[in-house]
Amino acid sequence: MTVQTDRGVKPPPEKPEAEASLLGAMLMDGALYNEVARGRLGPADLSREQHRIVLAAIARVAERSEQVGFANVQSDLVAHAELDAIGGSQFLVGLMQNVPTVAHASSYAAIVERTALLRRLIGVANEIARLALTREESAAAVSDAQELLFAVSESTLHRDIVPLDVALRRYAEQIDARGDMRLGIRTGIESVDKKTGGLQASDLILIAGRPGLGKTSLALNVVEHAAVVQRKTCAFFSMEMSEMQVVQRLVSMLAEIDGNRMRRGRLSTQEFTAISAASSELQQAPIFVEESSRLTVTDILAKSRRLQAERGLDLVVIDYLQLIEGVGNEESRVLEVARISRALKAIARELEVPVIAISQLSRQIEQRGTEPMLSDLRESGALEADADLVLFLWQKDRKDREESVVRLKLAKHRNGPTGDFDLHFQSDLTRFRDLGETREVV
Repeated sequence: MTVQTDRGVKPPPEKPEAEASLLGAMLMDGALYNEVARGRLGPADLSREQHRIVLAAIARVAERSEQVGFANVQSDLVAHAELDAIGGSQFLVGLMQNVPTVAHASSYAAIVERTALLRRLIGVANEIARLALTREESAAAVSDAQELLFAVSESTLHRDIVPLDVALRRYAEQIDARGDMRLGIRTGIESVDKKTGGLQASDLILIAGRPGLGKTSLALNVVEHAAVVQRKTCAFFSMEMSEMQVVQRLVSMLAEIDGNRMRRGRLSTQEFTAISAASSELQQAPIFVEESSRLTVTDILAKSRRLQAERGLDLVVIDYLQLIEGVGNEESRVLEVARISRALKAIARELEVPVIAISQLSRQIEQRGTEPMLSDLRESGALEADADLVLFLWQKDRKDREESVVRLKLAKHRNGPTGDFDLHFQSDLTRFRDLGETREVV
């Protein structure tokens, strides 16, 4: 695999010296394999065949719970008739003798990981070039190219089994880095924030309900509080409303003026002043809106990744999940939604931000006449499995409708307790107000 540039053919990115130093360091200090390579690097990530053979042997020794070191790795290579293939025992000795210092093992691993990822990216680029040359339908070529790029980024999330002591050390480092910033992005609903600690990075959050209960309004409430109050950068992907409709709802919410009256234009001087003030405040808020009736998960990832690189990114909201386009080759819509659900969770993990996805509920809840259950999530049981938080909006009876009370049911909380909350929904203002927790479920 080579790269064609303006200056001719350039070899792929490789750092065999870093690979050799990493292998030598692990042979000298067997504990380093678990710390810097296990679940992070595999034989295919190395550029030299001899290095790949040695790393595979180290991995086999570790899997047998034996001490990683010269003697055990050499014995494993003999057992697999691979010692001669690397040049004999002297090759292992040479790896150890040429290690500058074992203290830099994590740096060697990072270099190896980076160059391996770049080589995979070059391979995908070559495949994309082939698609461009052979496909007649440009839209199909673009879609397939996006899928290939998404596969590369998703591969960085895959991790093997990790010893608990390594995980504990990483957790301690994460806590130290966060300091007092453990609280996630607040929703603006105090009782929910107390229960959840805010929306945490890498979480997939579902807001689900039947039509007319304010799913989008609740999501916009979260965006407004995150961006205006906390100055968090938010991306709002709308597949149902236009950019102007999203803006109108945000202005109505912030100015507290009936959205229908705003659309008709029959406003007083005081109301015009409130709208102007709300607009000025929103102009300073880091909110980015993408309106499109056709978006795939790879579109969402690409646009989010670009925004994160250019402006930073703290929260992604998708309105709504069932409108995301699949690749079109699944056997059923249920499998397609399951695939989309997994991809959204992968996006949350890769970007390390909360991802809110609005979702529909099946009609069974109306026929049943009871509060929603996780099984009511429309079209896929995978939604229930992939989501870290599931928030249901529902109304119990006519009294709820007359008093504009919407019940919020925290039906799933992967890392904490669930609960029930009452909200007052002012639909004309796109505004939810917290009435407090009604019942706690541990």
